[in-house]
Order: sequence, then C-alpha cells, then structure tokens
Amino acid sequence: MIALLIAVSLALCFLPLYYVRRRNRKWVALAVSLYLGLMYAAYRWSIAQWPADGNILSHIEREEVRKYKERVAREAEEAARLEPHTAESRLNAAPALVAARYDATHVVFIVITDAASRFSASPLGSSGGKPTRIAAADHPAAPLASLDELYEPDSQALNFLPDVVRKTEPGDPWILDADAHSTIPVVVERTIVAPAGCSLALGFLASVPPASQPAFAAISDDYFLVRHAAVPPANPPIVSQIGELAEWKTSPEFAQQIEQQLNERMKQEVAAIDARLVGNARSPGATASELPIGNARPRLKEWLQADQGLARGEGALDYDLHAYRLTPDGLPRLFVRARWILNDTPVFVMTAWFKADWPKAEFRKAKSASGSEPAAEERSVLLWADASWALAMREGTAPTSLGDRLDFQTVLNEFDADSDGWAELLIYSDDIQPNDPSTTPPRFVPGPSASIAPYIYTDKGLVPLATPLHRDLRTADACLDP
Repeated sequence: MIALLIAVSLALCFLPLYYVRRRNRKWVALAVSLYLGLMYAAYRWSIAQWPADGNILSHIEREEVRKYKERVAREAEEAARLEPHTAESRLNAAPALVAARYDATHVVFIVITDAASRFSASPLGSSGGKPTRIAAADHPAAPLASLDELYEPDSQALNFLPDVVRKTEPGDPWILDADAHSTIPVVVERTIVAPAGCSLALGFLASVPPASQPAFAAISDDYFLVRHAAVPPANPPIVSQIGELAEWKTSPEFAQQIEQQLNERMKQEVAAIDARLVGNARSPGATASELPIGNARPRLKEWLQADQGLARGEGALDYDLHAYRLTPDGLPRLFVRARWILNDTPVFVMTAWFKADWPKAEFRKAKSASGSEPAAEERSVLLWADASWALAMREGTAPTSLGDRLDFQTVLNEFDADSDGWAELLIYSDDIQPNDPSTTPPRFVPGPSASIAPYIYTDKGLVPLATPLHRDLRTADACLDP
C-alpha cells in the first residue's frame, strides 16, 4: 500500500515538469526531490515503528494479555502473603512441645504423657525404683498444666526410658517461644517423671541461663512452646503486632451484632445436632449412652425438648469475649465462649471466632492500643464456630461440669515463630471425647481430662500444630480399686 502511494506521488510530481518552462525545471526537480526524500524518510520511520511480534492490533492484544497476567500474579502474591503457611511445613521444620513455667528460672516440658500406670510395678512407679522428689516451687505457676509435683527417676529407671527421652541429655540446648515477639534459650537440667491422675508422664526440667532470666521474669504468661531448633522465618518476614488486646471494649451496637449472630448460629447447630441424634436414636451405641446409670444428663427426649426451647429463643445467652491481633491485616479477631441456659441449667455451649471489620480509613484512625470504642461503622463477621461441646453434652461424652463456667476453653498464649504474620495459639480445652486422639490406637480415658495444644490460627479454623499435652484430671484415689 505504501509502495503504491509512493508510485502515485512520483507520477504526480514529474507530470508538472512537462508544463514548466525549461529555466524553472531545476527548481521544480529540487522541490520534488525534497518531497520524495521526506516521503522516503517517513516510510523508513513507519517501517521502524512496526512491532516485531506482529501488526499493531496483535501487539495491543498481547499487551492486554500481559498486563492481565501481571495483575493476576500480583493478586496471587498478595493472597499468598495473607494466607498462613501450612502446619505440616512448620512441624517438619521444628516440632513444638508444650512447656510450662515451674519457677522463676525453670520450665517443664513433657515428651510422653502416658508412659506408665501410676501405681504399676514398673521402674517408673512408686513400687519400683527410688525416684527423688524435686523441690516444689515457692510460688507454683501454670496450674492448668498440673506439673507441680515432679520426680527424678533413679539410675535403674533410666535404663527403661524410651529412646526419645534417653537421647536427650542434661546440657542440651532448646529454644523457648515465650510470646509472639521473644524467644529465650533454655538448657535441659534433668529428666523428670510427672504424676498426673492415674498415669505417669515423662519430660524434662530445663533451666533459663542467668543472662536470660530478667527477660523470662518479664514474661507474664506461664505457658509456652519449646523447640529443639528454630523455625525458618518466612521470606520476606512480616512485621506483626500479634497479641491479646486486653483493653478491648465493644460498643452496645457491636455487642448486639455479636449476640444476634451467636443466636442464629446456635439455632442452626441445634437443628443439625437434633437431626443427628434422631437419626442415630435406634443405634445400639446411642441407646446405651442414654442409660441413666452414671449419667446425670437428660435423655434424648429431654434434650429434644430443651432444643425446641432454644429454637424458640427461650435460652438466656451468656458469653465472654477476648480480642486478639492474629493476622497480617491487623484487624482484631474475637474469641467468644458462649452458653445458653434454660431453667438455671447450661444446655448449649459453643465457641466462636469473629472478625471486627470496618473501613480501612476508619481503621487507620483507631488507636493501636484499642483502648477506645471501635469506629462508628464497625461490623462483626462470624468466621467460624465450634459446637462440638453441645454435641458432646447430648451424647454424654462431656464432663458433667461443662458449661457451669465459661472456662472450658482458654487461649493461653500467642506466637509467630516463623514471622509470617499469622499467629500460633496455645489453647487449653476440657476434653469432650472419651478417647485420647494423640495415641495410636486411641486410648480410652475413663475420667475427666484436659489438653493443652498448639494450633495455627486461620480464618477458617484452627490447624493442629503438634501433639497436645494431655492431662489426666482424676485424683489418685480414683485410680485405686475399692
């Protein structure tokens, strides 16, 4: 097309030469030459502007595709930054054990929670060997761990310890995650035997080096995580403000939103639980669990009647709320323990996690200490809830005291070992299952028990991080035959 235009231009340029006087033809020829030179330069310039990968329309299309892919890649990178790492990668990097403060300079961590029966004739029991009682702390700490009575096994018993215990020697260094912002070195001092209920646990008493004792004394928490090696940090690490917002206060409007969502979720869970109970009512297992012997809970019909009252809104809601920063977005997550009471009796127990959400502009204006009421346009978002407590009450596998107080589950500490901006939580829970899932095969637990376990927090639920510290809560007298 361009060549045709040039040919036409040449014809039009040379045509006037036949009608121009001879003496003026040189000027016309010069003008035509300049014009043709300009046209040729424009042609060469236009050729240089052609994309090497095709015509201009194809080039525009490819540019749009490239920009779209870059935008998708940026969004995927941002989503990956806001998603927590998997528990598997962290567990493989450095397994965590639950540790508890013993005194001002020592911590205890348990490796095996059910090493032997407390009153058996094994070398670990009181009837065999001569374990030495370790001096108790002047001011006992960490009561939920039940580690205030410790013994050091004698040389005879040491030969019968599992390899995981025998291979850990005095002087071995470990790393204590004290909270979300600090780690403290500890050194194994001695192997310990810890009686708990009807069993004996094995672990270690570790000391805090003198240089780290002031930092350890400044930590207000009594429950920690301990690792043999540090967890590799995320790349890049995310600076976060993980921790509890102890001074968090909710406005009346915000509290009303939470209560409304709790009641709605409770009614959904009640319907699902009742459908399960009715569906399994004729199974041998369900029939046996409804026997009144040793079971103070109402039977199936009574539970169904109670649930009908809950569905009609007759239950009185009682709950408490704790606010935390646990995620890279900085928005508070709210942990709620709730119970519903009918006729002065707890009939439904549930835990729930909320997100306190409001526009970013208002969030920037909110005080970082969260001592004041949240912004005016705040709204609560129910992320997920756990009603397994209520199901266990109806199936008779929950402690009879469950629901008497709002202490059946507690967040003990918060961490961010890999600096990915997502918290790990150390949580105490009253056991609601008749079996201990940490053993293979599952071990039947005939009496009350509790667990302290680490989890990774996500907005879709808690991800188990490691084997929990299982504690048998029975008294020693309950272990002896009448």
